[in-house]
Amino acid sequence: MVYTLENYILFSLIYSSVKEGRFSNQEYDSDILIEVFKTSIIDKENIFETSESKKLEMINKSAKILKNRNSRINIEKRIENMKSLFIESDKLNSLAKKIPFEIELLEKNNIKTIVYEDNKYPRHLKGLKDSPFILYYKGYFPTDNELEKSLAIIGSRNPDLTYGREVAKRAGKALLDRSWWNISGLAIGCDEYGHIGSLGFTGAILGQGLATPIFPEENINLANDILENGGFLMSELPPSINPNPVFFTLRDRLQSGLTKGIFVVETSCKSGTLHTVKYALEQNKKVFVWNPCQVKDLVKENEVQGNIALLDKTGKKYEFNVSIPKSLKQNTISILNTKELLNYLYEMEKDIKLEENKKVREDFLQNKLF
Repeated sequence: MVYTLENYILFSLIYSSVKEGRFSNQEYDSDILIEVFKTSIIDKENIFETSESKKLEMINKSAKILKNRNSRINIEKRIENMKSLFIESDKLNSLAKKIPFEIELLEKNNIKTIVYEDNKYPRHLKGLKDSPFILYYKGYFPTDNELEKSLAIIGSRNPDLTYGREVAKRAGKALLDRSWWNISGLAIGCDEYGHIGSLGFTGAILGQGLATPIFPEENINLANDILENGGFLMSELPPSINPNPVFFTLRDRLQSGLTKGIFVVETSCKSGTLHTVKYALEQNKKVFVWNPCQVKDLVKENEVQGNIALLDKTGKKYEFNVSIPKSLKQNTISILNTKELLNYLYEMEKDIKLEENKKVREDFLQNKLF
């Protein structure tokens, strides 16, 4: 391994450093930080211990990769950001002093870890351009094979009392009945009722450290129920880190990244749910959206206008709070009822089985035939 557990905790402390202000944001640009980390893994060089010239080489190499990926970003700012961290090491030394405290919290709170170089690290997350350095979790964390059957049930924090909650709960129950994992975010509303419907096969990805009080506090009992019924709570943040709006947006990529897709129960056109929708579409995941158009007394409600907009293939322009390209929006899938969702799950299971059989044949050819 290139890095120790202490090194991984340090990376996550860097990642979770926030500049407070009117709008919170990360102190260190996470895109280049993650790219520097991945470059160091490829080069088999511990950036905390290597020479200054090698650090500069890895920073510049990572900057070039990012620039090729997105020519519009301010790459000079990112390079200086990394130099200030890894070359001028005062801040790094200050963060490193927190590592023993974080390890103590791991032990006291029975928090387990999976680091990027671990064989247990989920392959779906490793395939992301912004993979977490380390996963902190409580409870039972599913294997890669189990995660092949997983969705994230997400949506508004203020779902319609008659329909939204029931749709979320029934979707969760549909996943539970087919032994599919529902991996969501423990938010009030659609997430909450999806978790309730799928207790026994559900986990939550949090925007906080796992040694801090559960947010939202209304779902503390639900978090305990998830753990007591064989599920998990997970975070990419060190145990001591408190909830922050910037972390909730960042964790949205993990809900779609860890699963095979998402199911949107209800969303307005100005909703945090759309961050996860965009991530899922960019990650080429299935994006199922409940179609409310059959419910006449619901179609004019604000909390489903995002559903209607996501499913509209006519090219009509909608004012989302998140920019979703029309080419990606074409890939959303309308779901009218539980039966339709179950049919898609069945088809996805057939594809999973085909992939498993293909892998078995490939392993046989590689290991047995010659």
